[in-house]
Amino acid sequence: MFDGSGEKCGIVGIYGKIDGISDKLFKIMNALQHRGQEGAGIVFNVDNNTQRIVVQGLVKDLFSAKEIKQLEFATSVIGHIRYSTTGFDDISNIQPFISKTIDGKTISLAHNGNITNALEIRNKLMKEGHTFSTTTDSEVMLHHIVKEYNRTINILHSVESAIREFEGAFSIIMLFGDSIIAFRDKYGFRPLVFGLKDGIVFFASEDSALKSLDVFQYEEVLPGEVVLVNSKGMRRKKVTNNEKLSHCIFELVYFSKPSSNVFGESVYKFRYRCGVKLAEYDEGEYFDGIIPIPDSGMIAGLGYSDKKGIPIVMGLIRSHFIGRSFIQPNQDMRDDVVKAKFFVPTEIVEGKRLVLIDDSIVRGTTMKRIVELLRKNGVKEIHLRIASPPVKYPCYFGIDFPSQSELIANQKTINEIRDYLNVDSIKYLEVEDMMSLVKESNSFCNACFSGIYKQKTKQLSKDIFEVRR
Repeated sequence: MFDGSGEKCGIVGIYGKIDGISDKLFKIMNALQHRGQEGAGIVFNVDNNTQRIVVQGLVKDLFSAKEIKQLEFATSVIGHIRYSTTGFDDISNIQPFISKTIDGKTISLAHNGNITNALEIRNKLMKEGHTFSTTTDSEVMLHHIVKEYNRTINILHSVESAIREFEGAFSIIMLFGDSIIAFRDKYGFRPLVFGLKDGIVFFASEDSALKSLDVFQYEEVLPGEVVLVNSKGMRRKKVTNNEKLSHCIFELVYFSKPSSNVFGESVYKFRYRCGVKLAEYDEGEYFDGIIPIPDSGMIAGLGYSDKKGIPIVMGLIRSHFIGRSFIQPNQDMRDDVVKAKFFVPTEIVEGKRLVLIDDSIVRGTTMKRIVELLRKNGVKEIHLRIASPPVKYPCYFGIDFPSQSELIANQKTINEIRDYLNVDSIKYLEVEDMMSLVKESNSFCNACFSGIYKQKTKQLSKDIFEVRR
């Protein structure tokens, strides 16, 4: 369970005239709601006029807007579900962003990731006369592409320039006239897929979003690749080659849906195998039951239970009307979520020696409150098992825990974490064991666990572009 503050965004795109486009767009965006809860937005063209609708809130709030009726006349649309990594939780920072070109065209952009050299490029653009209306790295990417387009009047050249110029993590979907353009950074940090059905092309951060529309044939937008779709068909171009890939292992650990396949890996199978591996650490030990923290610890809990032959006990009942605590934008909101989110059937857990399983711990505040809740309901012993290694190091590529002082495993030893959380024992999955569970371990970034950064990093913070007074 992530108890940090708000990352990973969700991005979508639909190209082609389609009946009931509002319903289909709602389904594909709603399927990515787990990737962000701060805001949602869409951009589409109707009769050569660009329409933009954004809300602070959930996807359902976006589709409650009266302006959404205009979407039915669109032939293409892009959308964004926001979880902030740079830029504060402000409506001006909600994507997609739009900008005009020198020849009167509109470019709009939706971005998932974190660009590590964005401040440097932003300062360069400002010296050249560019002004910025938001505090996000995504707007820097948009300005760069517009600048290059104005110079060359060539949208593909402009995107190729961005792929070469920008460092860090970016999966991006753009709307340009009647074209949708999707591309990824050369390292492949963040996922992006597309599929075709009945002549309509669908783009999404995860394949499970495509499956919500019965799109089961899909492909990856490859790292360093541009995919352009318009009335002339589809064009694909690989801009960079032979880069050392850095797929984010945390997509498998926490962020992606268990029903998704990410970077060629089944999220469900990965988490299940993590649970099996954890159970091997407890060989010869017996417990009365296993409590997987819903929903983040469920799959690992199943793996642990099957390996150990110990039953799962639903000792935490989750209210599904409460959002994910990690992606709430501040600590007070996360605390409120925890208080309202879980309920304990006392008669099921009282007097028991139980294994509590979750996918991860970042700050530890959420886990501490869960342990307190179980103790109040009479649990005799709590043995905490975490299906990933200790998070010790900052992430600069799209997950919002950039400060080492915020990471409990960076500040405390394992025994100190045990005492702080008030559990009887605690075990984490070892980095080597976790990486043995993916097919191509060398293609993944695990820097938040290992401290080994495969790509360039800069000391970033969420307020990197905020004005300091």
